[in-house]
Amino acid sequence: MFRFMSIAMLAMCAAPALAEELSYSYIDLGYEAVEFDVAPGLNVDGDGFAIGGSFEGGDSWNVIAGYGSTNFDFSVDLNEFIIGAGYHTPISDQVDFVAELAYVGIDVEVLGTSVLDDDGIGASVGLRGMMSDVVELSGSINYVDLGGSGETSFDADAWFNLSPAFALGINAGFGDDVTSYGVGVRWYFNN
Repeated sequence: MFRFMSIAMLAMCAAPALAEELSYSYIDLGYEAVEFDVAPGLNVDGDGFAIGGSFEGGDSWNVIAGYGSTNFDFSVDLNEFIIGAGYHTPISDQVDFVAELAYVGIDVEVLGTSVLDDDGIGASVGLRGMMSDVVELSGSINYVDLGGSGETSFDADAWFNLSPAFALGINAGFGDDVTSYGVGVRWYFNN
C-alpha cells in the first residue's frame, strides 16, 4: 500500500500544470465495506454509509465535518463523527499539501445498547492534486487518538469529475486493525 501511495504521489507531482483548480467546498456521500481485525485470525466484517463535507473559509483554510455509521457482524454498530479544520497550500500548480485537525467521537452499540462512548483527536497530512481535468487523486497519513489508544492509517482516494459540480469516487483505507474500501459521490457547491 505504501508503495502504491508513493507512486501516486510522484505521478501527481510530475503531472503537467492544469487549469482545473481544487475546490475545498463540497459534500460527500459514500458507502464503505470495512474489515476489523479483532484478534489474530478473527475478523469482523461490516458495511455502512458516511456523509461529510468541507467549507472553504479563506485562501488556505477550510472547516470539515462528517458522520458515519457502520453495521458489523454480531449486531455491532459503530457511529462516528468528526468536526475540525483544515489547512491547504499549493506545492505545485496542480498539487496541494493538506493538513487537518479534528475532534472525533465514536459510539459502539451491541444489540442496540451503547457499550462504548469515547472521543479524542484526529490529525492527517497528505497531498491532493489533479491528474487531468477530470481525475483527482489524494493520499493521506492519519492518526486518531481515542482515550489514549491511537490508530494510524493510510488513505487513498480517486475522484472522477462528471461535471464541474459532480464527481464519483473510490477510496481505500489501511490501518493497524481496520481495512476499508468505498465508493461515493461528491457535490461541489462553489462552482
